[in-house]
Amino acid sequence: MKEIVAATDLKIGMFVAELDRPWLDSPFLIQGFVVENQATLDKLQALCRFVSVDWQRSTGEHYRAPVRESVASTVGHSLAGAARIAGRTEAPRPKHDFVDVLRWLRSGGAPPPELSPPSAARPRVDAEAPAGRPATNYASDDEAPLREGWRARMSRWFAREEAPAPYVAADPLANKDEDLGPKREGASATVWIESAAVEDELFLATPAYESTQTTVEQLVADVQQNLRPDMERVRSNVEDMMQSVVRNPDALLWLTRLKRTDQYAYDHALDVSVLLMVFARSLGMTAHEMTLLGIVGLMQDIGKVRLPPRLLKKSGLITPLERQIFQAHVDYSLAILKDTPDGSPEVLEIVARHHERYDGSGYPDGLAGDAIGRYSEMAGLVDTYCAMTRERPWGDALSPQSALEQINTMRERDFSETVVDTFIQCVGLYPVGTLVALNTGEVAVVIAQNQVRRLRPRVLVLLAPDHSPNAHPPTLDLLYDPVAPDGSVYEIRKALPPGAYGIDPKEFYLG
Repeated sequence: MKEIVAATDLKIGMFVAELDRPWLDSPFLIQGFVVENQATLDKLQALCRFVSVDWQRSTGEHYRAPVRESVASTVGHSLAGAARIAGRTEAPRPKHDFVDVLRWLRSGGAPPPELSPPSAARPRVDAEAPAGRPATNYASDDEAPLREGWRARMSRWFAREEAPAPYVAADPLANKDEDLGPKREGASATVWIESAAVEDELFLATPAYESTQTTVEQLVADVQQNLRPDMERVRSNVEDMMQSVVRNPDALLWLTRLKRTDQYAYDHALDVSVLLMVFARSLGMTAHEMTLLGIVGLMQDIGKVRLPPRLLKKSGLITPLERQIFQAHVDYSLAILKDTPDGSPEVLEIVARHHERYDGSGYPDGLAGDAIGRYSEMAGLVDTYCAMTRERPWGDALSPQSALEQINTMRERDFSETVVDTFIQCVGLYPVGTLVALNTGEVAVVIAQNQVRRLRPRVLVLLAPDHSPNAHPPTLDLLYDPVAPDGSVYEIRKALPPGAYGIDPKEFYLG
């Protein structure tokens, strides 16, 4: 529910969804934010004449409950960007217990009657629609010096000090033919709103994920036998996963952690595919673009199948000759994809460039800056992050926080500052699956992000204050400031490294 208001009428607690100028022409890092303090309010009023306020994402007295309505409005052509929000519904409430769902996942069988998946048919979004490449409004914070610590930057990006707003919930696939009003000049983006709780979406995401796992295994086998990969099957699987990402991106992110195999190549391809679609969703890209990037994630490193196995498993430093051999996997990937009947030129271009780097130090062509392309840079960054956070033959997995810290050092070198910033915003300070210490002494795992207050996610409390395991771990939604037994408000004190207190995400709370 958005409305154009004069900047002079803005108040602290309102959610600013759009400006009367491109975000790149403003000092604000993120596309959409709650006005948190007087300094931000003064800056907005000095910069803009009009802004668009989203009442459903505003806080306190400014919050208004969701209603179904056309959300596009215009005052002449004063706003530079148009945001399409597909229909709104009531906030998704979980129908199932999270731990019970996870135990069902581990069992691998059909769910018992009390855990049956939601019966309502899910509408699907058309991924074949023309790809009108909406601008993603990458924005850089011109006022923040690059030397500022990355943790301070992230806390500033995600912190929300006001009273929390309820979930902003809508079914992004409903009413997709509704009249959204006249299209405004400039950039546009689709605002995807979660329509399913992560507990419920896991039922729908699991078959799609497992089917894609099987497809990846078959892809590798086909390439090893010099057979053409079945790209139609790849597209079908990716479209199914894309539908899940639209409804709730956290479900597939959970599955990439819980259903890991001993095959790095298979797991890495799925990691990249899922996270690329989640990244694209967070930037307001279309269903077509999410599907395109999901296919790229599965296929961009398929050429490694033709590299010497000993090179892929080598744990020490590689020689210059071995580096040249390794870099040839890009050419192998392109050759494999070009041999398919429906080889997409867009997929080929992204695959060809996903190892190029912003400063020109990448390969195979040494492209730099804008010549790399937005999609290719996204694919390269996600590929790098996923490699860091997965155990490899040559190194242990990094925690998400450590990986983001390394990614942050790559800005303006390997990747542009704007792509790094938007990726960090997408992943968040506490990504799904992160172990955290609470102020009560309890230990929890993050099970879902909160888009309004990113520092206050939903968590599953695994260990009691004395660090003994909870027989049936409860869930807490920190967005609503739950009160602990001692009267304090639950807060995250710090993130913990993977495996802290002997917690194995595949075993501890699925037993």
